[in-house]
Amino acid sequence: MDDDLILDSPGIAPQGSPTPLVTALKASSGQDVATFHFPGHNRGRAAPSSLAQLIGIRPFLHDLSTVPELDNLFAPKGPILEAQKQAAKLFGSSETWFLIGGTTCGNQAAILATCSPGDSLILPRNSHISVFSAMVLSGALPKYIIPEYDSSWDFAGGITTSQSLKLL
Repeated sequence: MDDDLILDSPGIAPQGSPTPLVTALKASSGQDVATFHFPGHNRGRAAPSSLAQLIGIRPFLHDLSTVPELDNLFAPKGPILEAQKQAAKLFGSSETWFLIGGTTCGNQAAILATCSPGDSLILPRNSHISVFSAMVLSGALPKYIIPEYDSSWDFAGGITTSQSLKLL
């Protein structure tokens, strides 16, 4: 199937839209079509009745993942590419990529893309477990900082600039 043909269909976010993904989601959710893709709640029509009674079906209308008119995250050409370009400009970076898979995927991608075997990486001792697995996979060596403890919240918070500077 030719993605360009689908992405050029009416109602999809035009290039230059201030919110390309939101515009594409709204256009797609407004179409009266049957869906045969993940997620299987079929835009709320097949959501568990107990959940639909509790929150209604509106939250499901924009829960779309694999519909062609929303673009392809792995080879974007339409609204995702436009949104990534806008995000890169906002962040002051040359490029920005959206990810799926949550914190684990993002942490591992960042460490594997920037660390080689033997490189040092300064990180808090209470980092997400994905950071430790990425350290093993990359061969990088950790330089741990014990995060400051906030007794009023009973919580180990972040690290400070001065803690990082001591390790440099």
